[in-house]
Amino acid sequence: MNKAVPLAILIAFSLEAQTPIVVVSAASYQPVVSPNSLASLFGTGLSDDTAAAQLDATGQLPTQLAGASVMINGNTAPLLYVSPTQINFLVPASTDIGTAAVIVQSVTQFIGTMQVRNVAPAIFSTAGSGQGPGAILNAVTFAGGPFLVETPANTGSDKRTRLAVFATGLRYAGNPAHDPAKANAAIQVQAHDHLGNVYAVEYAGAAPGFFGLDQINLIVPSAADGTGTLSLTIAAEGYVSNTVTFQMNSLPAGSVHLAGLSLAQTSATSGQDVSGTVALNALARSGGYTVQLGSSTLSAQVPTLVTVPAGQTTANFNVHTDNVGTTDTANITASANGLSQSAKLTVFPVNTFRVSSVSLTSNSVKGGNSITGTVTLSGNPPIDGATILLASDNDAVQVPASIHLSFGQTSASFNVATAAVADSQSVMITGTYGSSTAKTTLTVKPLFAIVLSVSFVTGGNAATGTITLTDPAPSGGATVALQSTDPTLASVPDSIRIAAGQTSATFTVATSSLTQPRTIAIAASYGGVAKPVLLAVNPPSLPTLTALTVNSKLTCTITISSPAPSNGLPIDLTADNPLALRLPPFVTIPSGQTSVSFQISTVAVSAPQAVTITASLGGVSKSATLTVQ
Repeated sequence: MNKAVPLAILIAFSLEAQTPIVVVSAASYQPVVSPNSLASLFGTGLSDDTAAAQLDATGQLPTQLAGASVMINGNTAPLLYVSPTQINFLVPASTDIGTAAVIVQSVTQFIGTMQVRNVAPAIFSTAGSGQGPGAILNAVTFAGGPFLVETPANTGSDKRTRLAVFATGLRYAGNPAHDPAKANAAIQVQAHDHLGNVYAVEYAGAAPGFFGLDQINLIVPSAADGTGTLSLTIAAEGYVSNTVTFQMNSLPAGSVHLAGLSLAQTSATSGQDVSGTVALNALARSGGYTVQLGSSTLSAQVPTLVTVPAGQTTANFNVHTDNVGTTDTANITASANGLSQSAKLTVFPVNTFRVSSVSLTSNSVKGGNSITGTVTLSGNPPIDGATILLASDNDAVQVPASIHLSFGQTSASFNVATAAVADSQSVMITGTYGSSTAKTTLTVKPLFAIVLSVSFVTGGNAATGTITLTDPAPSGGATVALQSTDPTLASVPDSIRIAAGQTSATFTVATSSLTQPRTIAIAASYGGVAKPVLLAVNPPSLPTLTALTVNSKLTCTITISSPAPSNGLPIDLTADNPLALRLPPFVTIPSGQTSVSFQISTVAVSAPQAVTITASLGGVSKSATLTVQ
């Protein structure tokens, strides 16, 4: 089956031809792309014919179509569609970050450039305009919108609707070395709509069966029920996508039901009030939605009823605890229309003993090793013992969910397992009993570190890299593999040997001359962990970024040390909270100028948020902070 043709149709659109050539994302039409993403190139006289790609016998895209070919930094790009005014192509996975040279060879030769970043998130639209209805399907039924907040076809009890949003340019989020083992970039991707609803991201990465196409699976929040047209935006690595829309219909009134019950804490001391929340699967209809509440014991008292107001999905209530002589556990229940939810609350006497400490045999450990933790109480547990809840705030450290201390036992040990990490992680381990908690911090150290002597270098010069092991190399030494994302531009040895008993060794990064700034990832691998560092390779006499300022009128000004070259100088822009403002992906300082100013706009937020804007050029960055009200 030819899967490239439907994709070519999806991203095809008409645009007034521009000369010489312009390269943009095939989804958003923003003038920035990423490796292994889909791009569109526009010009005049690009080909004498129009053709859509057919996969070859090995299942690959052609590199020549209708007599045209595209070269990116000297690498041939796979083609999806060619016409006299437009070429759709796959950006080669090996393309470096920075300004890339683009050559179209056809009836004549066309020469241009394009801007490349590690990620350039962009959502496809059904009209192929980068705006309006998005290329979005129900991830379970594969049906288009309008959508409902629940999908009966979902297996199991979780009927919440998952949306498959089709995009490009985000599969390498948080993965500058492009490690194929890191297939799901969900943790790096954020999504929200114009009403402020946040969408949980379950998957973000390559869409199976298509070249360059990415897929984001989102969980639709209950607050999106019946809201009509919603505008969706995604962000990754400080960059924000274009905005597309989708339709949300209302669930039938009879399908609105109780979906959850939660307590702000699982235990309390006598006399303490605890907040509880009931949640619906959709918006409450006219008149509100009434939920019955109950408690299995008089030590925890709840109101008889709580009503979720019309147009809301949640309502809060208080649980009041009475004095108890011994520890008591209450089962708090919520029920409505034949459905129920429950949560447990443990009530402790006022004079109950508490968790006095959580300690570790060591407060630092190399990832992959285990240590022992100890929890200590202030006194003897009751006759039936005490169960201490344990938690870690980072998946790199695993502790048991709980540990039980018998009567007369005031302390107990537990195992703390750690995972190998690429960077040092500070992890909080917490022990909880009743309303008392004790915490300790564990530093999980990486197996090794990789650093470069400089963050940028002029092409033709060398940089020095250093590998440092956390522990001395074992008998026989340690071999650390090295790799460059572009060996022709920045070459490194295949590996580096650290002698037995030693902790470090150095290597050389040799670079080649070039005409446009590029950013290369140098990756080291050891003990199953890969760690990349970035090196900017610059042409001679590249101006230096000297300042970034933002004034009260939302005008940003970027200044460089010397006039921009004849073709201008693009400056990369990012924000640490990209969904709170609208920032262009980059700005270009015109030829001969030493500064450029541009306007930014903010997005409505529920509370003031500080956003740091960063400008980057050739390995040098400058930042400014703006408070969005």
